[in-house]
Amino acid sequence: MAVPLIPVLTGVPVVPGVRFAPVIRVNRLPALEELDPGDELSEADRPAEAERFGVAAAAVAQRLRERAAAATGAASEVLSATAQLAQDRAWLGAAEKAINAGMPAARATMAAATQFIEMFTKMGGLMAERVTDLKDIRDRVVAELAGLPEPGVPVPSEPSILCAEDLAPADTAGLDPHRVVGLATTLGGPTSHTAIIARQLGIPCVVAVGGLDAVPAGAMVLLDGTRGTVTVDPDRAAAASAVAAADAAAASVANWSGPGATADGHQVSI
Repeated sequence: MAVPLIPVLTGVPVVPGVRFAPVIRVNRLPALEELDPGDELSEADRPAEAERFGVAAAAVAQRLRERAAAATGAASEVLSATAQLAQDRAWLGAAEKAINAGMPAARATMAAATQFIEMFTKMGGLMAERVTDLKDIRDRVVAELAGLPEPGVPVPSEPSILCAEDLAPADTAGLDPHRVVGLATTLGGPTSHTAIIARQLGIPCVVAVGGLDAVPAGAMVLLDGTRGTVTVDPDRAAAASAVAAADAAAASVANWSGPGATADGHQVSI
């Protein structure tokens, strides 16, 4: 009888460490059709709708600035940059133009963001990495317009591993490393915002993981940020042993004070 193989997904290791925990996933918006019937605005309603959009975008930017002020280091810098993008006149102007042509604010937000997402993707490089930021801003503005809670990372009731297509700065900067003990994403690279903030927080992280989208919330996974693997539903005893061994190795490195030496700095063989 053939023994089924344990699925091991591979990606790019970013932050070392091994963790075994259930998967949680980012809360996303309902479909646009559920939020906006798509009826064309009358000319009389368009100025008020444009103003409503501007207020929503400003509120999102202000919350991002507040998070930046509360954060430190790279997380603060990344959040500040995202707040600036939320008030960028180019994409805001594209949305306002669509509203003034009769498109409801939520649908105009989606359309304008899509226009710039396609542009950033074609430009590649660092601009392509801003795509995740703009998608996050888009979703937050639409949620604000619809009177819904901002989308984002749920607060887990137990230590968990956060899996996502990609994570925006607002998703990662506020993570509690005692609750979110590992990060894995389908997209991203060593210089992505997820990687930068994961390093600052010391959360084991693997990016560019193929097949990760098929792993459901609640699945038990073993994340190895040193090797760049995510093992789905591993043997629990073996997983616990792997975590213990990795923690022991990390503690040994942390406690090492260098080669033996006398008080005046001369090395001594031990």
